[in-house]
Amino acid sequence: MGEKMTRVLIVGTGTIGQPLAKAALELKSQLGIDEIIILKNTPRVEDVGMVRRFQSCGAKICAYKEKFSKFVQFGMTPDYDFETALSLANVIIDCTKDDLALKMKEDFYFYRHHTQKCRGFIAQGGAKGFGIPFAYNINNKALYWSGSPHKFIQVVSCNTHNILAILQTLVLAHEGPNYLESGRFYLQRRVSDVSQKKGIIGIEVGTPSDPKFGSHQAADAMAVLRTISVRGDLDIHSRAHKSPNPYMHVIDFNLKLKTSLTLAEATARFWENPLTATTHQTMNNVVFSAGRDWGHFGRILNQTVVCLPSLEVLNGGREIEGTCFTPQDGNSLLSSFAALLYLLDGTENKSEWREKMKNIFHRLPFIFEEV
Repeated sequence: MGEKMTRVLIVGTGTIGQPLAKAALELKSQLGIDEIIILKNTPRVEDVGMVRRFQSCGAKICAYKEKFSKFVQFGMTPDYDFETALSLANVIIDCTKDDLALKMKEDFYFYRHHTQKCRGFIAQGGAKGFGIPFAYNINNKALYWSGSPHKFIQVVSCNTHNILAILQTLVLAHEGPNYLESGRFYLQRRVSDVSQKKGIIGIEVGTPSDPKFGSHQAADAMAVLRTISVRGDLDIHSRAHKSPNPYMHVIDFNLKLKTSLTLAEATARFWENPLTATTHQTMNNVVFSAGRDWGHFGRILNQTVVCLPSLEVLNGGREIEGTCFTPQDGNSLLSSFAALLYLLDGTENKSEWREKMKNIFHRLPFIFEEV
């Protein structure tokens, strides 16, 4: 009986790992999961409450063998050691920060990917090179390439999702990539989550990391688009600064088109995309507050929230400017669940996961139409 169970191992309990694990526990019957296992790396007394809450909700906790005694000392008894949990899991979702997932892949995951039980691995935005870059409803078809499903998937960052959503909604899903003359994206990133202790007191100017695309967000967006055979690099560029606010990232965008759109047509395109929310609010803390009050565990899972009063159509409809808010980590959570359902989809040609995503997530409290 135990061998037939579907288990998911979530590695890390940060700003993505915790809400992902909580949502997975609540939705596990709809997702088709029997057991959620969470790897807690560091035994800390301040995390006792979190670990016990997870266990009370039905999660299993795992830890490295050499750290067991310290966990027990703090009153947190793990259910599994990490290597046992890894051997039991059908899907592993790595939510560690920076590029730690790449080291985990090298040390642990790569040796598991060929086993029959293992369906695949998912990592987050900082793990560039972990697997195929993915954003839900942008490059779905790239996951099943030449009849062979990808086992390693990297969910791109939240601001990369936002850039892709703007491009797809206004031009790629309609006239196509050949009709985009240029796209410029100016990011004011929040420096930290409300749950984090770090911060800055002023605006920190970002420097370009890519000679062609500027900051990594535009470069990563182009990497996603290449997986669906967008020929030639698009003229897109991003700049990213950090500002001392804990709420939502803000992006100013400017698209120049080779065709013309009216303001009404541009607005209608945002309304038509189920993953694009709109708002008449102009302050990011107010939009954040709506997510806290109405969202699932306080989060908005849309790919972007477009500020309608900011939209402008210039140069006879060939230039569109506006401002949007990034649902911090929310859009990455949605893509993580999409990747999970894709990997768990046992049907030929992976035919069921998209419908499951719509049935489970395309509604409140996950997806907003208007904020």
